[in-house]
Amino acid sequence: MHIDLQGNKHWDDKFGMIENHHEFDDLEDNYSQRMKEQEAAKVAIEGVGQDAEIVTNERGGKQSKAPMAMHLIDPQFLLDWVTFLKEVHHDDGDETWDCYLSIECIAKFMQTGDKEELFYGINVFGNGNIEQLIRIATVLQYGASRYAPNNWRLIPQEEHINHALIHIIAHLAGDRQDEHIDHALCRLMMAYATEKSEDFDYGSFVDTNKRAV
Repeated sequence: MHIDLQGNKHWDDKFGMIENHHEFDDLEDNYSQRMKEQEAAKVAIEGVGQDAEIVTNERGGKQSKAPMAMHLIDPQFLLDWVTFLKEVHHDDGDETWDCYLSIECIAKFMQTGDKEELFYGINVFGNGNIEQLIRIATVLQYGASRYAPNNWRLIPQEEHINHALIHIIAHLAGDRQDEHIDHALCRLMMAYATEKSEDFDYGSFVDTNKRAV
């Protein structure tokens, strides 16, 4: 038996030169692709995809409605939780480890108010390379076309922190409805550039009656 260099034909002693058929290979490739797509679709956290409801605050700031309140988790608990994850899952991939480090920085910021922690929380992804700025700017362009340029400045810092944590946790959970890390990086930049609501504190009781007055 002889196979040509392209693998398109082969010599058969009984039938001579005949063409190879790759239907089996095609079926196998298609099946593998379908399995990968189904696997990626298994984890879908409601409210974190691109079709999330848009809400507007009293200042006119528009954003996707948050499906949870990650920023209300006690900062020390969040720090202890991610420290535990780092100890148990120390063999996880680089990007997962980066997520752990970023959550750690966010928790420390929530405790101290030191904005350098937010800067570190961004730079753990890729160790401060130029790609971070590109990823942030890409999300900003999307937001400017969807809402308005710099609309995010009308949103208080604690909400940016909440969305950043939501995106990181969604990525860790396996949700792939959106580019969660890119959005997390952008939200951390937004939190860096904004201030929290006057009556809000990450580690204290918030009296909502004060807002209603």
